[in-house]
Amino acid sequence: MGAVNGARIRPQRLFPRIVPVRPNLIQESTMADLAFVVITIASFALVALVAKGVTKL
Repeated sequence: MGAVNGARIRPQRLFPRIVPVRPNLIQESTMADLAFVVITIASFALVALVAKGVTKL
């Protein structure tokens, strides 16, 4: 019985050294980050309003 992959741990072909970069990737990432920050702030504001309302009860 022979060794798996001819006794090699890694396959012969590795990832390409140059990874293609999409020009819109940075803009998409920035928009996703901005959306995350806005949603997080809105969530905390909503929780604060609910907590303030509960304390008045």
